[in-house]
Amino acid sequence: MKLSILGLFAFTFVLGAFAAGCSSSDGEISVTAATTPLTEKGSDALFTIKVVDGVEEGYALEGLIVKVTPEGKSEIKPVCTPNDVNGNKKLEKNESVTCVENAANELDATLAGKELKVELFAKVDGEEKSIGESKWTVAK
Repeated sequence: MKLSILGLFAFTFVLGAFAAGCSSSDGEISVTAATTPLTEKGSDALFTIKVVDGVEEGYALEGLIVKVTPEGKSEIKPVCTPNDVNGNKKLEKNESVTCVENAANELDATLAGKELKVELFAKVDGEEKSIGESKWTVAK
C-alpha cells in the first residue's frame, strides 16, 4: 500500500511541475528607458515596454496594466499608451507600450540610476495575468 501512495505522490508532483511550466499566459518583455531624467513634476517620460514573446492571439488593450515597484515602496501604475501597429486592439509580439509618470509625481530624481522592477499584465478571462517582467534603470 505504501508503494501506491508514494507512486501517486510522485505522479502528482510531476504533473504539477509540468503544468506550472506550460502556462499559456507566460511571456517575455523588454524595457527601454527614456533618456530624460525624472523631475519634481509629474508626467515625466519613463520607458517603453516591448512584447518579446507572448500568446499568439495577443492581449486585449483594454485590460493592460503596468506596475513599477521602487525598492521599499508600494507599486505604482504609470500612464501607458499601447502602440498597436496593426490596429487590431490587441498587444502582440513585437508591439509596445509607452509609459509616462502620472500627474501625482510618484517617481522623482532621487531614483536616478536605480534599477526598478517593471511588470506588464493583461486581463485574461477576467483575471490579471502576467505577460512578463523586466528591470528599468532610471535615467540620471
